[in-house]
Amino acid sequence: MTDPAGPSTTVVQVAAGADRARVLLRSGAIAARILERRPRYARVGLIAAGALLLGGDAVDLRISVDADCTLELEDIGGTVAYDGHGERAWWSSRIDVGDRGICTWHGLPFVVADGADVDRSTVAELGEDAALLLRETLVLGRSGEQGGAIRARTRIAVDGAPALIEHLDLEGREPIPGVLGSDRVLDSVVLIGREPAGDTSAWRTDGMTVLHPERGGIVVRAIVDAAHLGDLTPGWAALREELLHEA
Repeated sequence: MTDPAGPSTTVVQVAAGADRARVLLRSGAIAARILERRPRYARVGLIAAGALLLGGDAVDLRISVDADCTLELEDIGGTVAYDGHGERAWWSSRIDVGDRGICTWHGLPFVVADGADVDRSTVAELGEDAALLLRETLVLGRSGEQGGAIRARTRIAVDGAPALIEHLDLEGREPIPGVLGSDRVLDSVVLIGREPAGDTSAWRTDGMTVLHPERGGIVVRAIVDAAHLGDLTPGWAALREELLHEA
């Protein structure tokens, strides 16, 4: 395994091992800690190494999963983007999953406080028969706040062909009709590279929006006024169980 990082980049790389998976960790603004390992499986926790996100901060994560391996990422704590006092903050994630590999990432709420200005990007490249499962919750403002500005970009490709491309531009003080409106929370579960094996109607509710990407998978969203009102956890758990059954 090679280390592609600069001095402030967090790296997690997983490869198969005889008794336990070989895991390369490098902590930057986000610290990475091994929670569990098996020959082709690793579970890694991610936690802020200091106060995040402040104006001028740049978080960079590089995630790599070798062919036929499985990586589970877990946020240990949520993230608050604080008032940047006119300075922008950046959060960038790059995920590479080799052929037949699996990556799951259970993200906790990402809160954009009043005065924050954030660029957030997620880029993923999946190999043949690879799968990626993401949980992401974007929250405009802390309690009693309208929230700052966030530009969230997502690009996921399978075998080099685009599978999901999205660009969301939001500001709590200027809600966009038809996007969040008066609500403050966008909760998402994204599965790319697999069709759900089970009956999704068991956990889907009328308040959810469901999309089916052309190259396989499912995108489920709930737009609500507060993070605790969303109910995507059963869906996340069901899809995760299906994927890990393969591992």
